[in-house]
Amino acid sequence: MVTPSELTCEYAVNPLGVDVAQPRFSWLLESSQRGQMQSAYRILVASSVEKLQADSGDKWDSGKVVSDQSVNIPYGGAELASGERCWWKVRVWNKGGDISPWRGATAFEMGLLRESDWEGEWIGGDISISAPLLRKAFGVPGKVKGARAYISGLGWYELYLNGKKVGDHVLDPATTDYAKRVLYATYDVTGLLSEGANAVGVMLGNGWYSEPGWEKPYGDSPRLLLQMNVELDDGRGMSLVSDGTWKASSGPITRNDLHGGETYDAQLEKPGWARAGYDDSDWDPAVLKAAPGGTMTSQLMPPIVVNQTIKPVKLTSPQSDVYVYDLGQLFGGWARLRVKGERGRQITIKYSARVFEDSGLLDKRRHKRGNETDYYTLKGDPDGEMYEPRFTYHPVRYVQIEGYPGEPTLEDLQGRVVHSAVDLSGDFDCSSPLLNRIHQNVVWTLTNGLFGIPLDCLHREHWAWTDPATVAGSLYPRKHMPLFWTKWLNDIGDAQGERGEVPDIAPNYVRRADPDPAWGGNYPILVWYLHQYYGDNRILEAHYSGMKRWVDYLSSIAEDHLVTQGHYGDHMLPGDAPGKEAFISQETPPPLLWTGYYYRDASIVSQAAKTLGKADDAGRYAGLADNIRDAINREWFNLASNQYATGSQTAN
Repeated sequence: MVTPSELTCEYAVNPLGVDVAQPRFSWLLESSQRGQMQSAYRILVASSVEKLQADSGDKWDSGKVVSDQSVNIPYGGAELASGERCWWKVRVWNKGGDISPWRGATAFEMGLLRESDWEGEWIGGDISISAPLLRKAFGVPGKVKGARAYISGLGWYELYLNGKKVGDHVLDPATTDYAKRVLYATYDVTGLLSEGANAVGVMLGNGWYSEPGWEKPYGDSPRLLLQMNVELDDGRGMSLVSDGTWKASSGPITRNDLHGGETYDAQLEKPGWARAGYDDSDWDPAVLKAAPGGTMTSQLMPPIVVNQTIKPVKLTSPQSDVYVYDLGQLFGGWARLRVKGERGRQITIKYSARVFEDSGLLDKRRHKRGNETDYYTLKGDPDGEMYEPRFTYHPVRYVQIEGYPGEPTLEDLQGRVVHSAVDLSGDFDCSSPLLNRIHQNVVWTLTNGLFGIPLDCLHREHWAWTDPATVAGSLYPRKHMPLFWTKWLNDIGDAQGERGEVPDIAPNYVRRADPDPAWGGNYPILVWYLHQYYGDNRILEAHYSGMKRWVDYLSSIAEDHLVTQGHYGDHMLPGDAPGKEAFISQETPPPLLWTGYYYRDASIVSQAAKTLGKADDAGRYAGLADNIRDAINREWFNLASNQYATGSQTAN
């Protein structure tokens, strides 16, 4: 017997906000017998659990399909509407024709499929407010059967209903090129609403959208778009949207940015601001803001969340009134501090990956952009206070506390490990402590870069270079990372220029213009890897045009099929000691590397064209790849020595 398990729709379990017309279904296969396989499947999709339990696929019944395919099978039923919720199940036949029990009754729900489905307006606070508070009181005229909140708060937001934070997302939504694509999240808020008086509140932060440190930020201030659709028990519906009737105010966060940190004055808190009955008569009307310009897109990828809370391993006091916590591990996130003291006292919280060996104080010499420091001013709560930042993140191993009232203990601070909540199930363990440590280092390095994009580093370069696209080891072992990588592929596609050039960074915040063929050349490679690993033809369809335009761009700058324009080459060459590396290797001619990418990308476009049934393109780009190969061999292959160029490892 073969049995389906771990059912997913669009790579997600019970997803909300699916925004593709034909969602795709996948499952894993389990069997107690060796050598078994699936020979056929049948999928039922129903408009209710009851109909599905009665084996009625009123939305779609695939019938028995003779196929061993168990991934990315597209929905083939009646057209799905915005907000529609469906349930599905699957059964399979093994190679001997035995049929499995049904598995499923799992759900998927559509998002807002058209721009016209959005009814609200973009709003915010006065441009001078660092992190505005927005609120709206509203009534619900009956018992709530179901409610969904669709929200995008740029750069980042926290959503509250009747005083309770909605969801566990932090640093949400994931970053994009906001002029081209804006992500929104979908929440089931049924249990947070009640008949009668209600209130919604949103706190906004700068994020990447209006980051004060950028030379050319996308916008001048944070902004919100929200729509809440409510279904009542009696069949009536209502919606609440962001508009000019909302109220706005400043809040306790007076500074927030990626490179510097956050300043929080608890004296400025407004208790109950997100609850019904709060007096907002002295608040200002919300300010209507310009739309960022990008297409509203559902954020199906796993959100950024607090994944771990860890305890410090050591606490020292290298100077009077200065305390340094060692968390024992470098990670991305922040610290949560417990404190009790007099009103108005300010505590300084500094972060770094290093300390000076002689003094024990934080070493920030490598922090070239910003000071990685949070400031917290106490409100004087006699029961004590707890603080952790909302709209920034830091490189955390050592945390230096200054201005703390009294003497803190190890229990007064915790590390909050933050990254995209990708599926990291599965691990490695062996008898060698060295190999185990190497594996742990690799996992930490991977998670320290998962911030909605493959982040370069936690303190110096808050962006995603396109070079990690060739690191295949980070792509396929993690079952549900397709959502992370396909989101980033959209970022790369959005960053592509008019000539077809792919910049070194995506999203291209720093506006780098001239691409390096070995960096942008990773775009087709990542598309092809994901297609191979996940059997995902839709990725090829979505990015085929972009891959072609990239190869055509390389053709436009090539001379006799050799690419000689770029700026990195083989980056970097190890040195005799740490810090002695060569930024660009002199051992390997950069044009060999650039032309090699040109060849590889042309080959991929040819293979993609063949897969998609584009025979003319397949032949044309296969011929181009052959010509590039021949040019490489003519220019760099030494027949006598059987070596390429200088004979370096990279060249060969």
